[in-house]
Amino acid sequence: MGYKVLQYQKEVIEKGKVKPLNLIHGEEHFLVRTLIEKLKDKFGENFNLSWGDEIDLEDLYELSSEGSLFSAASEKAILLMNFDEFLKKLGRKRKSVEALTDLLKSLKTTKLFAVVNYKLTNQELSKEPYKTFSELGDIILADKLPTNRIKEIVRKKFEREGGGIEEEALDLLVDTCQGNLMVLKNESEKLLAYADGRKITLEDVRRVCLPWEEYTLFEFVDSFFQKDIGKSLRILRDIYTKDTHALQVMGMLIGYITKLFVVHELLSEGEKLESALDKVGVKHQFAKVKFKGYLDKVPREAARTLIEDIYRLDYSVKVLFVNPEDALEKFTTEYVLS
Repeated sequence: MGYKVLQYQKEVIEKGKVKPLNLIHGEEHFLVRTLIEKLKDKFGENFNLSWGDEIDLEDLYELSSEGSLFSAASEKAILLMNFDEFLKKLGRKRKSVEALTDLLKSLKTTKLFAVVNYKLTNQELSKEPYKTFSELGDIILADKLPTNRIKEIVRKKFEREGGGIEEEALDLLVDTCQGNLMVLKNESEKLLAYADGRKITLEDVRRVCLPWEEYTLFEFVDSFFQKDIGKSLRILRDIYTKDTHALQVMGMLIGYITKLFVVHELLSEGEKLESALDKVGVKHQFAKVKFKGYLDKVPREAARTLIEDIYRLDYSVKVLFVNPEDALEKFTTEYVLS
């Protein structure tokens, strides 16, 4: 059966009617995150968050084995992010797809939630393994909300938590944030704190809410090594609202930090800078200019410390299941302010 995210929360999760197979797809990542929080609350210690680009079919077999550590009869939930990446690794061979669909059909007390960060077409949903989800489970769409629905949500938030908001102010706020729910949440919190219980005015929005900009991962790396705390956190929160996940940011940072340390090591052994940069794959002239700036900002021992720190960050997210967005923001703040 098909649901919108908010509808699924009310009609399925709150009523305890969760099926073993659940496919979440769509571009509104804020709604996906709210659904994940609901699932964490519902399943507690029996909730497992995994990443499709990091596990294979054998891992999924192990994760989905019926029963749990606490009670053989307890339900447990597996949330598999980047399910499309999992399928890419699985490949299109008939035997591989059949092995996966056999696993999906065997689930009983284990609840699998597979997340695809874009809207699937009807044609895609008609093919395996999505077809099995459609036939035996629930399809949950995290689609972009219409503007009038977004305004209704934001208006109710201001009425519930403050003194309300003027209609013109609401129009400007939604327009400034381009209807992005994650950005709207952050800007609304700022406005509520600023207004301190009174009604939000058009002038309040103009004073408090800056026009929303779009950033890239490369701009984050640059602001990170330049130790610009405001821009670093602003970029992180912006890219969280799109298809870029915190783990992708971490992966890119790990690559840069490792290259920085390797270059420092090569230089200490007498290697020329240009040659050292070539050896770590930094070959474009613009990239070299940037990288030389990072080398000045991050000495050899600082690079070594960064490698150790980001390893601990990676471990805390992937092994201890710490929230990746919060953990990366904390890591960024501690480094930039050090």
